[in-house]
Amino acid sequence: MGVVGGSNKPFSGVFEALNGMIDLKNPGFLKLQKHHITCWRSQKNPFSWSCLCGVMLFALGLISLFTGHVVSDLEYYSQRLIKRSLVMKWDGGNREPINIWKSRYTNVYHRCSKRGLHFRSPVREKYSNGYLLIATSGGLNQQRTGITDAVVVARILNATLVVPSLDHHSFWKDESDFADIFDVDWFISSLAKDVRIVKRVPETVMRSMDKPPYTMRVPRKSTPEDYLELVLPILLRRRVVQLYKFDYRLANELDPELQKLRCRVNYHALRFTKPIQELGSRIVMRMSQMSKRFIAVHLRFEPDMLAFSGCYYGGGEKESNELSAIRKRWDTLPDLDPVEERRRGKCPLTPHEVGIMLRALGFKNDTYLYVASGEIYGGEKTLQSLRELFPNFYTKEILAGEELKPFLPFSSRLAAIDYIVCDESDVFVTNNNGNMAKMLAGRRRYMGHKRTIKPNAKRLSALFMSRDKMNWDTFARKVKSAQRGFMGEPDEMRPGKGDFQEFPAACICKRQLKQSLNGTAESLHRNNKTMARLGPPTDLNNDDFIQRL
Repeated sequence: MGVVGGSNKPFSGVFEALNGMIDLKNPGFLKLQKHHITCWRSQKNPFSWSCLCGVMLFALGLISLFTGHVVSDLEYYSQRLIKRSLVMKWDGGNREPINIWKSRYTNVYHRCSKRGLHFRSPVREKYSNGYLLIATSGGLNQQRTGITDAVVVARILNATLVVPSLDHHSFWKDESDFADIFDVDWFISSLAKDVRIVKRVPETVMRSMDKPPYTMRVPRKSTPEDYLELVLPILLRRRVVQLYKFDYRLANELDPELQKLRCRVNYHALRFTKPIQELGSRIVMRMSQMSKRFIAVHLRFEPDMLAFSGCYYGGGEKESNELSAIRKRWDTLPDLDPVEERRRGKCPLTPHEVGIMLRALGFKNDTYLYVASGEIYGGEKTLQSLRELFPNFYTKEILAGEELKPFLPFSSRLAAIDYIVCDESDVFVTNNNGNMAKMLAGRRRYMGHKRTIKPNAKRLSALFMSRDKMNWDTFARKVKSAQRGFMGEPDEMRPGKGDFQEFPAACICKRQLKQSLNGTAESLHRNNKTMARLGPPTDLNNDDFIQRL
């Protein structure tokens, strides 16, 4: 409750009310007109002190009521003003247009994953508690999560980690081993001060064992205490333990030093092999030669993924029958209402919807797109609308040609090439919330909050469904509003929010204000010089075409 009417005398109404209750010209009585209560003094009836006290208490209550609200309002608005001033200091105001190409906070935050002074070195191999074998699960990025957590678990158990084995039996059926994708020697040496890692269990240890290595599967999101209770006793007794189906088997929230170890593994130790890195870098160079900046779009639109989602994508009866047949592969999948799933934001955006979102955000049709994807349901027909919106449309198949042949039989190596190009892009966009999207979002935050756009599917789905009820300008304005908080800015990341792979808060630190402002000033100066050199921007949009979207 604020001060009504904007009066400069917030208590005047209280005193006027009291004047109406108390007749000051006749001290022989007090009256409360509203409640028709009268106190009087006469020769026969002495003055009622209890009545006077009641009136006074009533008046004090009214004053307290009004002043309490005024004080709370003043406190509320002062806090709002203080918070707003701080926000405007850093953000230039809530409604300032978003720079779609680059976060203005690049110089404000920096990565900080170095081990602490009290983070002791691992014990020598022969003094460790045993050897830990890890069998990862899933595709490349799901396995990457397992490898990262395996190092941390080995640290928790004071164990020697054997280089993890990759999954050869998942949906992708990739026969690649760890050494085919990652630089093994670098992996071992870069983590030497954190965990002891070997390529295999020594023969002497294997020969001395009475039984084969003990194999077990720990629950998902297990805590360090769970590992110490469930795994360590067996490791001490059997000397070698294998943990299988190892994906997301470690809790999201850990001690900060263990979280930083996660970052050292994921962002530094897991380096791709030379052939993969070289081809990925050549594709990035080719994109950069064609355009000063480009967008990488990760499209998950494979038939199995669409079937699993339970959503409808506009393909009529043919689509419904095909996706329903695929869903029957999973006996445990519940029946889902496609319309309700879309309203809840559970459906990945179609390629067409991704294109519309990007154009609404302000990307022009001369923007260069690199599209990373597997098998697209519907093939070129599904991609046609995205190509029309962004004619400068490229894939690794287009850019690499014959160079890609040695990698074609291996889906994980192809995914690694896409990972490199997406990581190096100026803007990364995803239509889903899968493992690669999360992994790259976290890495790009760690590497300086490079622009990363994750669709606000729940709000966007409502806009797409009502697209024909509004003009383009209104639609674009609503899309920009919906995407605030989904553009990869630092304030989207809070400790404990989401998966650590996507929000590595423990590994990102804020610079001091003076350093940040100096860095921002230098960045603005460079941008101004660049703009002066390039001249005024050209707009290749066709307004009539936009209106038909």
